[in-house]
Amino acid sequence: MRSQLRFVMHPDDEFTFMETLLRERETVLIDGPRWKSETPPVTRNVSEIGSHGIIWSPNDLAVLPAKFISSCGDWACRGEHATIQFLRSSIVDSVITEGRLAISTDPLRHDGAGQVERRYKFLSRSIKRTYENAIVRWRNPHLPHPTSTTKRTANPSNLDRSLWVGPFAHRWLADDSSRRIKQDPSFRVEGTVRI
Repeated sequence: MRSQLRFVMHPDDEFTFMETLLRERETVLIDGPRWKSETPPVTRNVSEIGSHGIIWSPNDLAVLPAKFISSCGDWACRGEHATIQFLRSSIVDSVITEGRLAISTDPLRHDGAGQVERRYKFLSRSIKRTYENAIVRWRNPHLPHPTSTTKRTANPSNLDRSLWVGPFAHRWLADDSSRRIKQDPSFRVEGTVRI
């Protein structure tokens, strides 16, 4: 199963998400898809991982395989089928970045993949229960907006039904009209919430 859930999480939304995620005592976080030793350092503290993290439970796969990359001296995760990718939202000045949960599992080829899928679905449902979608429009402020005399363009877009905005993120965005959502702070395309 290949699937992803896009979201915008304020740090307070992330705190609530972590409480849900870490209810399973065995579930841990890993900083990045790369690390410096053959065995990845694990934590249950989200502040100890960067913007790219991995959600993993040794109950699904006892040892997380990694491949050594000699050019940089890192070990790279080779167990994507047994993990959930966790791209975190972050706030940079007046921008909050889009985050994502993603999996790439195949229960027919890998033991434990079914449990990873159940965890992913549980986390996705918990987000969708308390977050809102269809409240963000994307636009490029450097491109013209359509007028009544011009042909309709995709700037701004229709409401994005696949992006889920956390309640604290929504409040943070609504509190200041200059605040925006971006996939990366350097990108031109930005999202605004419907108030």
